Amino acid sequence: DAVHPMMPNLGQGGCQAIEDAYELTKSLKSVTLYSQEGAPPESLRKVLQDFYWKRMPRVAGVSLLSGLASDLIINAFDTPWSPHDDKGTDWKSYLTFAWKPILQYIVFPAQFLFLYSYHPSGSMGDLPKRLVSEWEVRHRKTAEEAFERVARDGQQVGGPSFFAKVEEMAAAAVSGERKK
Repeated sequence: DAVHPMMPNLGQGGCQAIEDAYELTKSLKSVTLYSQEGAPPESLRKVLQDFYWKRMPRVAGVSLLSGLASDLIINAFDTPWSPHDDKGTDWKSYLTFAWKPILQYIVFPAQFLFLYSYHPSGSMGDLPKRLVSEWEVRHRKTAEEAFERVARDGQQVGGPSFFAKVEEMAAAAVSGERKK
């Protein structure tokens, strides 16, 4: 996280650390560590330099977006103007109100497309659909078994639900106040 310091507005510091770890591991797989026989230190230096240049454009873009988001939030915008209250009546509020559609429908989608379209291993193909399908089959079976068990044996509750317990505590607190 400290290698690429980001402003916190986009939540990307940790994401960049994870991306770096993935890419660095992938890069280091291609070289034998120089402490082992036969691999010169220059090969490790070259891999690390290639890793640096490979990551530079993405990290610079994320850092730029993070800084811009921070500058905009801190310096340019305020609570949007609303006809329903007395808040947001200075010029920054009107600016925020005027820019809202552009930010909402153009700037933010483009920003998030860049941030969340990073696929270092390439396309995942139909993997997400297969994972969802397997999950649905597995959980449908366990849910149906649970419903059948309740229908056959009845529902057994180990104790009051959270909500029943809260109501019980609230009633006890109110009755305790009345006794005073």
